Amino acid sequence: MTQSASSPRLRATLLAYLLLLFATPFVGATAVSPAADIALRAIGLLLVAFACLGRIWCSTFIAGQKDAALVQVGPYSIVRHPLYALSFFAACGLALATRSLLLGAITVVLIAALLARAARAEERFLAQQFAADWPRYTSTTDRWRPRFDSYRVPEQVSLRPGIFWKAFLDAGAMLLLFAMIDGAASLRLAGLTPKLVALP
Repeated sequence: MTQSASSPRLRATLLAYLLLLFATPFVGATAVSPAADIALRAIGLLLVAFACLGRIWCSTFIAGQKDAALVQVGPYSIVRHPLYALSFFAACGLALATRSLLLGAITVVLIAALLARAARAEERFLAQQFAADWPRYTSTTDRWRPRFDSYRVPEQVSLRPGIFWKAFLDAGAMLLLFAMIDGAASLRLAGLTPKLVALP
């Protein structure tokens, strides 16, 4: 997708995460069992870490080629939108970090809607930009459902250090966001922040 087309989605996603961060200390359950607390935090961290590593992996194949070629190898041979799929995993991890059913559900639904809309817009662009290759690609690679039997990689991959480095910075920012949301939820559960909305 072009930069101008992706910017509104990026801004909306960032806004959603900022709202989540600011709401976490004040909205949600005020008590969670120790076992559930550990499980939610651990699974959430694993999901975010998986998403971060996956996005770095994606950058290996798409770096320098976005909008210039229809990438059909690596993760893009498994599913058409691996970056968006991984972003959804990250959203689920952040949702678990809140230890709040309400905030978690709102986060997952909102991010899923934003990603689905972005995927549809990107596919319209790609269908026009790569009219010759797009029909064959969509016939072998699903939008969201992974097809591991179609996985293929080229013999050589060209890397652009700047884009690869940006992927690492994005991963660091996502892990930092998880830590901040996790800390905010811990403050709420410890009774150290005002309780504005006492919902699950």
